Amino acid sequence: MRGPVTAVGPLSEEIVGRLAIGYAEYGLLAALPIAVFGLVSFPAPGIGQRFGLKGAAAIAVLLLAAGSALRGVAFPEALWTGTLLVGAGIGLLNVVMPVVVKTWFAERLGLMMGIYTGVIGLSGSIGGLTAVPLARAFGGYEATMLAWAAAGLAGLLLWVAFARFPADGRGDARGAGGLSKGGIFGFGALLRDPLAWSLTAVMGLQSLLIYTVCAWMPAFWRSIGMTAEAGGFWIFVYLVSGLPASIGTARFMKACGNDARAALILTALYLFGACAWYWGETNVLWLVAGSVAAGAAQGSMLSVAFLLMAKKASNLGQMLAMSGLAQGAGYVAAGAGPWIFGALFERSAGFALSFLFTGAVILLWGASGVAADRREKLRGD
Repeated sequence: MRGPVTAVGPLSEEIVGRLAIGYAEYGLLAALPIAVFGLVSFPAPGIGQRFGLKGAAAIAVLLLAAGSALRGVAFPEALWTGTLLVGAGIGLLNVVMPVVVKTWFAERLGLMMGIYTGVIGLSGSIGGLTAVPLARAFGGYEATMLAWAAAGLAGLLLWVAFARFPADGRGDARGAGGLSKGGIFGFGALLRDPLAWSLTAVMGLQSLLIYTVCAWMPAFWRSIGMTAEAGGFWIFVYLVSGLPASIGTARFMKACGNDARAALILTALYLFGACAWYWGETNVLWLVAGSVAAGAAQGSMLSVAFLLMAKKASNLGQMLAMSGLAQGAGYVAAGAGPWIFGALFERSAGFALSFLFTGAVILLWGASGVAADRREKLRGD
């Protein structure tokens, strides 16, 4: 789900040069799918109710594949339009898939949610690692985008095969039984609940971080003399480090004793990683330490967001609505991240202000995690 987005960062120089745009416009291109994630998230609960979880997921994968294919056409308009479709597909998947996991694997929620978020991170790491080699082997960034279109079609076939299996007992064959029993909650009750806004911040701020980092760290490394391939490799290390962290998040949260303590530990770990990147520059030891620390924190942050929503929702309907709100409002706000980072870079002719912005977002995420620990359940209608 992240690969088509994280593949753009390592190709920033080629995209800027081929399209003859400035870095502020590139920041807008990088921010566009994230903003679309948010806009699509609001109607996503209704789409899930109308077509069922299985049908909604299939529609999302089709949009993702079609958008990736369109981005493989060598015209600027195709790149922008395809990016919109990619954002729409991923945005719908973002809302629906956590509910799919809770429906099909209700008895193994912590482990399977961790695996799900780990696979998201793995997709992103593959996107960053393969972007430049594919582009150079086949003549341009379009080849990278077409590869993700093929991956989307393969994912659709796998989904059709998976959807035949029954859930753990809390959903019917259509994958929407839990929704009809619990009803899809409207956003009204959630909008009046401070806990819902804390969960929204937990989701949105971690999203802002990952897409800002993936869009701009390769450009930062290029500015200090690193090659595009090396930048893609370190984004790979950053993202793949989140895989084991994602899988182990449920146990980590349990070991911490409460969610607030877990959030503070992850905040400190991510801050260390960002500082190691900035001050360590091209020193390999600092690159390893920073990428692993920030990546592990990032991977766990996404798992924390999904696990908190699953734990604090009273039923599948409320979870779907909470997922729609958190990812809708969260991603709309997160879409500003790459643009703000780029604007600060252009204004200051350096990356210091941009990294300070990143650090402030990390601290805000920690505060949101602490706030989300204050109450056990979301309020009902």
